This record gives sequence, C-alpha cells and structure tokens, in this order.
Amino acid sequence: MRRVLCLAVLVLLLLTAACAGIAPSPAPTGARPWLEEEVTLSFGSQQLAGILTLPTGGEPCPAIVLVSGSVDTTTGLRSGASSQYFIDHARKMVLAGFAVLRYDPPGVGQSTGEAGFESLDLRAEETMAALQYVRSRPDIHADRVGLMGNSQGGWVIAKAAARYPQEVAFIITVSGSGVSVAAQQWYSIEAQSIAAGMSEQEVVQAALFGRLLIDWQLATPVYRDENEETVQYLGEGPWTRFMALVYEPGDITPAEGLRAGIEILESIQDEPWARFLYLRELYLPQLESIPPDQVLAVKAEVGQTLMEDPQAYLTQVRCPVLAFFGEEDLLQPSRRSAALYEQYLTQAGNERFEIVMLPGVGHSIGMSTPGYWEVLSQWLDNLYSGQ
Repeated sequence: MRRVLCLAVLVLLLLTAACAGIAPSPAPTGARPWLEEEVTLSFGSQQLAGILTLPTGGEPCPAIVLVSGSVDTTTGLRSGASSQYFIDHARKMVLAGFAVLRYDPPGVGQSTGEAGFESLDLRAEETMAALQYVRSRPDIHADRVGLMGNSQGGWVIAKAAARYPQEVAFIITVSGSGVSVAAQQWYSIEAQSIAAGMSEQEVVQAALFGRLLIDWQLATPVYRDENEETVQYLGEGPWTRFMALVYEPGDITPAEGLRAGIEILESIQDEPWARFLYLRELYLPQLESIPPDQVLAVKAEVGQTLMEDPQAYLTQVRCPVLAFFGEEDLLQPSRRSAALYEQYLTQAGNERFEIVMLPGVGHSIGMSTPGYWEVLSQWLDNLYSGQ
C-alpha cells in the first residue's frame, strides 16, 4: 500500500522537542536484550570492520545494513561503526527483531583502504558487499535483508536497490534527496545562507560561487547563463576571475587551472558569505590533494557524480520503501524531494512505499526526533508480519 504522510504533532509535549536533531536515545537498562559480534567483510582488496547487532532468540531473522551519509565537514570522513547515530539505530531496531550491521567505510576506524572521494557507483558496490555478507550468514533470512541510509546514503541505497532488485529486500531513507547532486548542493548553500541571516547580496554571492564550483567540475557546464546574468548584476569581484577560469580558461594546462582556482578560493575562504561553501574544511583540502597528472581524471569522476539524478534509479525501485523527510531541512529541498519520491516510485509501479514528512524538523533526524521511532518501528513490525 502506498502512503504519503505528514506527521502532525501527536501530543503537546512533542512541541518542545520539534527541532531536535540526531541525539543519543536512552540505552535499555539491565541486561542487554541483544548480542553484538565484531565482523569483517571484504570489499575488493579492502577489509571492512563492522559490528553486527543480533536478537537473542537464536532463530534466523531479517536484517538491516546501515549506510552513512557523506563525509563530515569537520573530519573529512564518513561515519563508521562507532557513530552514536548508528549505535542508537542498531540497538533500537534489534528490538523489532532485526539484526543490524554497522561498519567502518574504507580508511575509517578498523577498515583498510584510504578515505577520500567516492562516487555513488562505488558507494553502491561497497554497500552491496556489506549486504551480501549479511545475506551469507546462516542466522539471517537471506531474502529479508534491506538497507537504511541517511542523507547521501539515501542516493546510495536507492541506486543499489535498482541495480540489485533480487538482493535488496527493502530500503529506508532518512533525509535523502529527490533532486540531483548538483541541485542539492546549490540548494543547501542558498538555504543555509538565508537561514543564517545573510543579506540578499551575500546570499546571491554564495549561491553564485556554489554554481560556479559545480560548473568548474563539469565537462559541460549547466549554470553558465544564470551565472553570467548574476555576475552582470553584482559587478566586479572574485566571482569575475573565477567565472573566467571556469568558462574561458584559455591556453593553460589542467594543473595550472587547478592551481589558479585554488588561489581564488583561498582569497575568499574567510568571507562571511562563503561560510557554507565549506572551502577551508572540505573543498580546499580535497583540491590540494589532487596530483597534477590526475586533474582530468578526478574532474571526470566528480563531474559524473554531480550530475547523478535519483530519477534514474528511483523509477526502478520496486521493493518496500520508507522515506523520512524533515520539513525544515536546509541541506536538501524536502518538500520537492518527497514529491519526487512519490512521483518516481509510482512511475516504477511500486505499490509498497510510505513517505513521511516530519514537521518542525531539519536534516538531522534521529531517535530523539518526535514521531520518528513510532513510525519506523511500526513499519518494521508490519514488514514481515504474518510471514
């Protein structure tokens, strides 16, 4: 059955916590009603370390693989098995009868490999390696293993479900985006700048640089007309030099273009309006790490990811889907995303999806978010009831 829900505030008490983000939920008291096992799974040449939380009954059970979002802007790393968010989910969902795997991505925690940029394609394959490990265990129902991803992880698990429909039994997305990666980036810069109280001109400057950064990484720019119009409105500024580099670089090598771009970005990194470009925390360290002879290869890979549109795979997802959105999300357009999820899943002929809009909530949705666990636990209870 398809359902699209907007959760009203259930009781007056919930009003005081409507803006709660990801926070630890109270741990069960007394003896833990679960078992935890340290596991290792293979992904290509890498060994990924994880923790599998299991019900204590001993009978084969369904399972969920937790899939992280993008890198943290303060650490440059994706979340791993020690994430409190993952721990909270594992230790709550196991009470609904599901085994839950949380694991360290490559280069994080106990996993081998190097952390760094990963395409959504590569992330989907990594996710499937984790799911296939869980499916191989005798204490798991192999045909009842699903994926749960938050933020960027929503794109990843939808791609995996479309690519491997016989293996992914269900997906749960939390604050996933229904728009393309490029559109989500631009939206988040503009929305966060407005929410921070920046002036109209500062918001225009931030959004312009956000679009220029996107076009700089694409073989075929998509925002040129809009950017040229905005620069004409703003007049001379650092955006003028950057726009020339993006659209009319002249006779320079890719390495020289990279260095010129880094110099421009360094010149604006401390501007108040550049706050949500995350230049110092994310962009500049990543750009500085690119070897001169790899500039074109990296640009091609990043550009492909920027143009990823979930329409391509949500229209192929036919397994059960539960999708949560926060009404006040500043990192992705939640209302548009929810509408697109409904449109694309309907187009796929999917009859088993539920879309939930949580009022007064932003991008961070966790166990302390009013109404979240109630819906999630009921959905899990119903997923295999009577089977």
